[in-house]
Amino acid sequence: MSLKNYKITISYDGTSLHGWQIQKNSRTVQGDIENALEKIFNQKINLIGSGRTDSGVHALGQVANFKVSTSMRPDELKNALNGNLGRDIFIINCNEVSIDFHSRFSAVKREYIYKIQTNFTPISRNFSWSLDSSFIDINILNECSKLVMGEHDFSQLSKKNVEIENKNCHIYSSKWIVDDSSLNYIISANRFLHHMVRYLVGVMIEVSKKNLLSIDDFESMLNANKRKFIFKAPSKGLYLNRVLYD
Repeated sequence: MSLKNYKITISYDGTSLHGWQIQKNSRTVQGDIENALEKIFNQKINLIGSGRTDSGVHALGQVANFKVSTSMRPDELKNALNGNLGRDIFIINCNEVSIDFHSRFSAVKREYIYKIQTNFTPISRNFSWSLDSSFIDINILNECSKLVMGEHDFSQLSKKNVEIENKNCHIYSSKWIVDDSSLNYIISANRFLHHMVRYLVGVMIEVSKKNLLSIDDFESMLNANKRKFIFKAPSKGLYLNRVLYD
């Protein structure tokens, strides 16, 4: 049997998971799926993700790939994986792809959604950030979101990491969508840095309070100037929505 490359699309509830990347003593998405693969094939198989998500972050369309020699059809492999995974991780689909496909390096765009609930409900407490809508100014949020468009150095709007030299990201879309009970921020880019979306949301919400930060302060951060304050939205409202390829 020849070596095959499989691309899987994954949905997961990150509430009880310690992020994507495998860890020794904690449940992670990569760890659980690699354990399932080992049960199916009786060998260690390396799972490559399109990117890492933090503890508590959810996914609607995470993408990963792995290589294995097998005669199993993609649909059989999908069912076998789901049969060996907990209920908070689900393989949406499985496809055989070219042997040189790489879920991370082949990706051209990633899209995240951040969900805010303006009317508290215990049903969504683990899946959105609950905020009082009285201090949220949607006009200011929209103004901020437009400033995010284009290419910026996100040194001041991401977790500091000396190992990453290039902090530039190109933002393709950035917008807020509001209705009677929720406020969602949608952003897509060629790449994202650690905690970048959570910092963006946290700072924009703080700007809308018209208290500690102004729109000018936010624009200054987007130009990599030293920040006055930083605010990070909680992980439970963040979703990796989809990963796009050519």
